Amino acid sequence: MMRNVNEIICIVCPLACRVSVAVDQERRILEVVNFQCKKGKEYAVIEDRSPMRVLTTTVVVEKSRHVLLPVRTSRAIPKGRLIDCMNYLARLRVEPPLKTGDTIIHNILETGSDIIATGEIID
Repeated sequence: MMRNVNEIICIVCPLACRVSVAVDQERRILEVVNFQCKKGKEYAVIEDRSPMRVLTTTVVVEKSRHVLLPVRTSRAIPKGRLIDCMNYLARLRVEPPLKTGDTIIHNILETGSDIIATGEIID
């Protein structure tokens, strides 16, 4: 039986365990080793199956002395969708007033995550 081993550095706690996830040809998990806690094991399995990331970036502001507004996703999105979301946001233009926590885009590209402002532009 062929097996592939993926090493994942756990970021759940400061220990940064190098967890190894062994999978077979059908991507079924055979073994998970080198984790120090249950959360680390769970993290490694999720990271192997469907890695998720919080996107932080900026969007262009028009009609303001400020050029960019910092934004982020309201929750993690699939890692494979990051570039699609970045391309979408690169074309976006917003106008003041904008406050921290304002929703800029609801459910960006059907990811289930909103784009929210992480800065303020009042002018």
